[in-house]
Amino acid sequence: MFDGTSEINALAATRFIEVFNNDDWDTLPEVVAPEFVLHHPMGGTMQLGPEGMASVWGHFKAALPDAWHPIPVMITDGDYLANLLPTYGTFNGQPHQGVPPTGEWLEYGMVNMVRLENGKLVEGWFGMDPLVELQQMGAAPSLPARELTPFEKENLELFEATIGVEGRRFDNLTAFGETIVALGPPQFEPETSIRELDVYRLADGTVTHVYSNVLTSNPPYTGNPYADTELSRLTVKRFFEDVLAGHDLKVLVDIASPDILIHPTAMPCEATFYGAAGVGTWLGEQWAAFPDLALTETHTIAQGDIAVTRWTAKGTSKGDFMMLPPTGEVVEFTGVSMYRIEDGLIAEIWDTRNTLGIMKQLNPSLGGDQHH
Repeated sequence: MFDGTSEINALAATRFIEVFNNDDWDTLPEVVAPEFVLHHPMGGTMQLGPEGMASVWGHFKAALPDAWHPIPVMITDGDYLANLLPTYGTFNGQPHQGVPPTGEWLEYGMVNMVRLENGKLVEGWFGMDPLVELQQMGAAPSLPARELTPFEKENLELFEATIGVEGRRFDNLTAFGETIVALGPPQFEPETSIRELDVYRLADGTVTHVYSNVLTSNPPYTGNPYADTELSRLTVKRFFEDVLAGHDLKVLVDIASPDILIHPTAMPCEATFYGAAGVGTWLGEQWAAFPDLALTETHTIAQGDIAVTRWTAKGTSKGDFMMLPPTGEVVEFTGVSMYRIEDGLIAEIWDTRNTLGIMKQLNPSLGGDQHH
């Protein structure tokens, strides 16, 4: 539940996003303080104010005229506010990142945190992966998508034949071994008002529904008012200290749901890693490249079952990363992540990191410094 200050801050943050959605740059001075500072993964720290923010956003909208942000999740904590913010749009306007328009559809996610004073934004941290934006614009090569095994393909076909999927529309329908994860409806459609996650298990030709979670996405989900906010905060703290810094995956038994789902590019319905094994794969890939990688909380805010953390990371390049060979040098990067906690266990993680920044430290000849 929002109190008076929270309601004012939520309204200001919503209007801030609507400025982008509607190209309403004249409204920015009403919600953005003159001293507004933006921390961007590629642009660094910039004192923008309303005029600078209009310039940054105007440049992006010139490239993607139909770009827009729904706001599926928004929480407040004192003077701070955070949201899950997908980006959708067609690259059919002006050149961007030195790349001519391709007409391609872009969709990637952000987890943003802002600080407000007197109902205006005074500081913002944009959590996104610039590499994903560049890849979808055609300015950087993309890695192959995860391929289903023959077993997983068979299970998905059995699921579709057994469960009445006709008429249902999914953002993501995929298999992880004997598990089927279904996410939808399509979040890019303005009329979408919920996000539904369903997990099914297949055994001996039988499909069993084992888990479901439904969030309102319009209006934004503001956290479960009956959940223990401090427990959510402490659960995330333990994840950082014991797993992300301590590299102890055994702790997941105590702090992660068996059906934990990881969204590495912060899309609401992306299903990339599932379960404890998926978390191990996700983190194992990072630890193979940076064996001493440690993430440190910078600032965490929480409301009910949602917690959002700004973090910094440091590790020594000892293995290949994104096809780049190790350098033996220390790399540092930042990110913002959102966590959904269920009964004291982490059920979902929407994660953002500056992958392009990591790559540029490993190979300084790489370009791509412009930003949204």
